[in-house]
Amino acid sequence: MRGLPDLPDLQIVPTPMLLPHEQVDEGRTAPLVERLRAEGILRNPPIAIQAGDRSGRFVVLDGANRTVAFRIMGLPHGLVQVVHPGSSSVQLLTWNHVLSGASREALIEAVERHPDLALVPSDEDRAVFNLSSGGTLAYVVYSSGQVSEVVGETEPLEWGVRNLDRLVASYQGLCRIDRVSTASPRGLREVYPGFAALVVFRRFEVEEVVEAASMGLLFPAGLTRFVISPRALRLNFPIAVLSDGRSIEEKQQVLSGWLRDRVGGRHVRYYAESTFLFD
Repeated sequence: MRGLPDLPDLQIVPTPMLLPHEQVDEGRTAPLVERLRAEGILRNPPIAIQAGDRSGRFVVLDGANRTVAFRIMGLPHGLVQVVHPGSSSVQLLTWNHVLSGASREALIEAVERHPDLALVPSDEDRAVFNLSSGGTLAYVVYSSGQVSEVVGETEPLEWGVRNLDRLVASYQGLCRIDRVSTASPRGLREVYPGFAALVVFRRFEVEEVVEAASMGLLFPAGLTRFVISPRALRLNFPIAVLSDGRSIEEKQQVLSGWLRDRVGGRHVRYYAESTFLFD
């Protein structure tokens, strides 16, 4: 633990101005709403970035389910940690998908059921090159070691996002999906029983995500992986402040005073070290 750096930029914003960039896991939203109502506090604020179109809107980079929960609860305002374009504190990585419990033939049939998608036999080196150059949507490494490239329109951005959604939707419900950061299938068979395939996606730029969200396009859930440093966690801010009838300016003043009290009372700690949590 080190001395405190500049605190994260925490802001009260109108809930309708928060735009999701990815689809929401509806199975997680209802339990989250119940927990927020029962606890009465917001532990970890969503991460948002200004849309950049002078509309006053924010694109939610992480915390889509919490943002939807704000709306379900009827909160006029939400509390978010705002990150800024071009900041080194924001890194966008990509989750890849481990598919288990389905045959190669079933996966191929499911993907090619969509007329806008095709699977082309390839090898790993060529697939990596074509993906990194933006020529394909993804590539698939099967448990047999065979490789297919997923071919579909990637430009303009709208077509690329819609085809990504079609790809992920094709195998949802067909098999188990686990998110992994690795792009190599080595060792996955030992970790994931019934391992069938690894789907590897290309990395996106933050600007692409913001542009897509501003147009109302949603990436598939479980694809984008934002790494934010520093990040505000265990804030435990009272939801009653967000729900009452005061103006946004008054609530921001309450938040500022609340943060001063937390810092003055030595309740704020900064950890610079990378950490593994096992709870």
